[in-house]
Amino acid sequence: MNNDRRTLEALSLITFFDDQLDHMQSLVSSLSSHIHDVVPLAAEDRQIVESFVDASNSKMRAVQGYAHKLREHVRGLYNHVLQVANEIPPPVDLNLNAFGTDPLVNALFVNSNDIDKLFNTTPSLNVFLRAHSKYQVPVLYALLTATKSEKETLGIGMQGNMLIREVPQQAVNFASHKIHTPCASSAELSTALKKYLFDYAVAQVKQELTLRMNDQAFKTDDDSYESRVKSLANPDVYLDTLLECIENPAKLLSINKTHFKLSKLGIKLDDDDRQNANEFDIHELTWSNNTRNVVLQVTLAR
Repeated sequence: MNNDRRTLEALSLITFFDDQLDHMQSLVSSLSSHIHDVVPLAAEDRQIVESFVDASNSKMRAVQGYAHKLREHVRGLYNHVLQVANEIPPPVDLNLNAFGTDPLVNALFVNSNDIDKLFNTTPSLNVFLRAHSKYQVPVLYALLTATKSEKETLGIGMQGNMLIREVPQQAVNFASHKIHTPCASSAELSTALKKYLFDYAVAQVKQELTLRMNDQAFKTDDDSYESRVKSLANPDVYLDTLLECIENPAKLLSINKTHFKLSKLGIKLDDDDRQNANEFDIHELTWSNNTRNVVLQVTLAR
């Protein structure tokens, strides 16, 4: 019964602020955009801010001067995204030949059939290919992400010329491969990559604030007007809290480059190990929820 009562209180709270927001937004929209703007926003900044508001919470437009309040922080996040994107290397070929010649591609996939399977089972890619003929787009550009895991294992190793069993080893595995943002050119992929990073970072912030809002609504027993005004359902409070969340973009998104030397079975090797190996760098994104993704730009000739 207590949970039902809190659910009703939460729904009542949401309805209350929705009604207030509709009224506030109608008032705000009737005012000149320059009443609260000392210096008009540059066109690019305004576009970035509005894209951010659309992706996070459009009800923030009910806050007077919201664009200028957001401008510095959102521009900081966007510039950080550009820096991260610039650290990701140019596209690499992803095909049968690359599996046999490129150490990174060879390490990412168990066999070349996995590459074909990935491209054949990605819905967004299939839609793109149906909309663009091979003559229109002879080379496909896309973003590839995967997860990396490492675990201790026992295997066979060499000590000098001797073969030794039960040797502690570190196995590296790549899984959960996904294709994103299929494009027709390198320039399109560059733009799509930045948008992907920006949108994903914003989505993480939105998810965090939604969790906080739900937690706040169900935990409080205070249904007073003052309590409602101080809650995250209030656009002013929401905006201020959001600014705190994005003031340090590096906490939302970071990128790290790591060098690997792996055997053909995915076992980490010492630098002086002479056996046949894949030696390469990976670039790994870390998001605010501690999710990690290996990321690379790829091409595929059709």
